[in-house]
Amino acid sequence: MTTLARDNGGPIVNLGHFDGAGVRTDGLANVFTGMGIQGRDKSQSTITQPIIFLTQEELEGLYGEWIPRRVVDIVADQSTRKGFRILFGGDGAKAQEIVGMEQVIEDLMILENFNLASKNERLYGGAAILLYINDGRSADQPVDKSKIVEVEGMEVLDRYQIAPMIGEESLYDYAKATYYQIISGDLIQQPNLTRIHKDRILRFDGMWLPYRIRQRNYGWGMSSIQPIYDSFRHYWTGVHSASMLLSEFDIFVHKIRNLSQMLANGKESDVKNRLVLNDMSKSVYRGFAIDAEKEELSFITRQFSGIDGVLEKLRIDIIGASQIPHTILFGESPSGIGATGRSEERDFAKLLGDYQASHFRRPLKKLMEYILLSQRGPTSGRIPDSWRVKFNDLFELNEREKADVRARVAAVDGRYIQLGVLHPKEVADARYGGSEWSMETTLDPSLPRELPQQTQGKPVPPGGRDPLNEQNGTLPMDGSRDVVDSEAGLFLPRDLEKRRDVKFQDEALHSRAVSEAKQKFNVWPSAYASAYVVQHYKALYKEKHGSLSGAFKADGEEINADDLEQWFKEKWVRIGGNGEILGPCGDRGEGEGKPKCLPQAKAQSMSKSERQTIVARKREADPDPERKGAAKMVSSKVDAIDPIKASGTIVGGIDEAALIEDDDIRAALEQWQKEAPERYKTLLEATDLDPQQQ
Repeated sequence: MTTLARDNGGPIVNLGHFDGAGVRTDGLANVFTGMGIQGRDKSQSTITQPIIFLTQEELEGLYGEWIPRRVVDIVADQSTRKGFRILFGGDGAKAQEIVGMEQVIEDLMILENFNLASKNERLYGGAAILLYINDGRSADQPVDKSKIVEVEGMEVLDRYQIAPMIGEESLYDYAKATYYQIISGDLIQQPNLTRIHKDRILRFDGMWLPYRIRQRNYGWGMSSIQPIYDSFRHYWTGVHSASMLLSEFDIFVHKIRNLSQMLANGKESDVKNRLVLNDMSKSVYRGFAIDAEKEELSFITRQFSGIDGVLEKLRIDIIGASQIPHTILFGESPSGIGATGRSEERDFAKLLGDYQASHFRRPLKKLMEYILLSQRGPTSGRIPDSWRVKFNDLFELNEREKADVRARVAAVDGRYIQLGVLHPKEVADARYGGSEWSMETTLDPSLPRELPQQTQGKPVPPGGRDPLNEQNGTLPMDGSRDVVDSEAGLFLPRDLEKRRDVKFQDEALHSRAVSEAKQKFNVWPSAYASAYVVQHYKALYKEKHGSLSGAFKADGEEINADDLEQWFKEKWVRIGGNGEILGPCGDRGEGEGKPKCLPQAKAQSMSKSERQTIVARKREADPDPERKGAAKMVSSKVDAIDPIKASGTIVGGIDEAALIEDDDIRAALEQWQKEAPERYKTLLEATDLDPQQQ
């Protein structure tokens, strides 16, 4: 790095931005095309111009055009459309409104006056509201806040009706003037007021300007029409030119031989009579009668292709300069597939909110302080603690959006309550403790706040997974947990709890659904992705097999796909051999015997001994916990009778059939042999009887 010497001998560091001749060398240059070369590059001649402020007459003339008028009015009208509230006390639902303030706002027509002041400010670049305050002092004196009886009225003036009086305190910044002077006193209620203290003025400054430019504009801001003027002029010129071209779309050409000579010889009347006769002939039989050898008629049609594209570019320029969406500025319907215009409305509401904060909040707070200090005001001169101005929301949610917001807030509240961050009473008071539903939450230090106990092995609360159990809960913050694809996709819609005992019978279709879900969703696994897997698998299975029969199984038992959601809602739990409820069905731990699964409500309604009975019956009928295949149905009734295993001989006819065991038959024969008459003994004991005798 080299150094250069100053004139005073001090060194300066050469940063490489200048060459030896003192020319900047940090730009691009091309000697062949002339880019960046002084004298050859036309863009090098482009320079900036200072702002030339539009005059009062020019602004008023432009306000007569509908686009500038809409730019001025739409922001002022929409910013005051929903009004504001004066709140005090806590936040959210605990905030209270000052009783009687609405009547004061209506009596003083505050919204109407702020609307008019906003329009004047946006049109002229500045406006002021003159306050008539009864405090026992004249208008050129500061307001005595301790003796305000009442704010009696308001008057709106534009910047050309009132001007700051330049003094020592405002010599370098006109906006900081202590006194103002009325210029056109005939337009206000008290024309004798000529010198007014700044305490009695609510000032609206227009669009922000740098200090030096603002001084050139007598301390006021810039008109909202100023930045769109060039864009509007170009657009208006383009539209006007296009409309003029429409009248000359077809140009009629009538060629008359020796026309110049006829005019030179003073035969203008003959030429005029010929043209009139030509036009009359067209009126008679819709055609022209001309001399075939001396005259010729033709039409020239102009081409208008590309004009619409140029006008659209000029229109977009106005939209960008005004910062107002096209659907609002031009009143157009939303364009595009699925377009509703909600995004434009939301963006415009944000712009209006910024405008309220930068142009309304300060003068409105000053006015409200005077009203609260008034002896005849709604608080009788007492200012509440922590009072503030709250503008009502300008973007209104429709019913579906409101329901969606409340559902999301409810889900978050449930998680926070489960984690012990919030107390149920805090949530109830915050959401429904006020005059309307609120999503703002205020903590109550008096309520107990404890972390929940470990919920491993216990039923998961409705609506989500256990946040303290990684195996059955949410993913860790580092996202390190891996999920096996074969176990993925077990979430039903509505974010139901994962049940790993539910199996997808067609593994190929399940793998396909999982693969497509991974491509569709950025986060895997998640409740949304898993719900997609289930729905997509059902669609693929039905398309392939014709129905959903056999699509899912649990513990080897088929589950009707239509009843699967109801099965999950019942929250089935498994019961151990000791009769204890161990946790969700399907989460059998290592070394655990064959469980018996029941709906949670039914299991909790049974006693421990009754649960032991049905588990014992289950394990007796199905002792192998690792057995595969179809499930063995075992009754869950405590007093169920075990089936009797019997073998014997069915005797009798169809109507009187009876099952007699072999032992009973044998005993009966033995008894009969002992009691049979003597004459039968020989027959029974004989072994060589003739077949004829048998």
